[in-house]
Amino acid sequence: MDIASLLGPEPPHLPAVRANMVSTLTGCATINDLSEAMGNDTDGKLFQALRGWADVIFVGGQTVRSEDYGGVERHTSDSPPCPIAVPTRSLNFDPSSKFLTHFITAPIFLVPHAALQSTAVSARKDTLEETGAEVIDAGEGTMHDYLRVLREHGFERILCEGGPSIIGQLVHIDAIDQMYLTLDPRLSSGVEQPVASFHGTQSHRRMHLENVAADTDGTVFLRYSRATDPVH
Repeated sequence: MDIASLLGPEPPHLPAVRANMVSTLTGCATINDLSEAMGNDTDGKLFQALRGWADVIFVGGQTVRSEDYGGVERHTSDSPPCPIAVPTRSLNFDPSSKFLTHFITAPIFLVPHAALQSTAVSARKDTLEETGAEVIDAGEGTMHDYLRVLREHGFERILCEGGPSIIGQLVHIDAIDQMYLTLDPRLSSGVEQPVASFHGTQSHRRMHLENVAADTDGTVFLRYSRATDPVH
């Protein structure tokens, strides 16, 4: 399958946010609390192609911990991989984890200003910075703040890899320019984790279908972009 056709053209304007998620046919974003068992080889290639496009990967702390995130693979021989940026209020990460020991480009932690005043968080900040990670003050710690800080640091191509809470917050503030959704051809008897979750008034955004492609094993790749008539 042609990965370039799945990836599609560049977003028409920068800065831009792309989101990439995988789901069963019944809407579950994990199997046994992990997403790694889902998708196929084509999905893996699309995953890497999207990372190659990005200036920064934006992913929630729980996803980093549960999926045992590592660093980003080098996209070309002369280009360093983009960093992974993680919004967090606790900075509760194991400094010996793969995320903080196996990277080429140092990870970034986005922490609300008020949280940085905590003695416990301040101590964790010192520990994580010793691994080479960067800790950045993210103002009040809203999703608007996180995106603003990333853009102020020169990251215009933002790729969000979840988890559900991060996706839900991006939907709520209408920040997703393109959505890539891989449908794994399995039914699940329940939903361990949805693709998006949000604790508050629900928001809706209509998207425009740009591309749909089916692999030989039944995996379906969907790509959506912003519709001109956004809210329904």
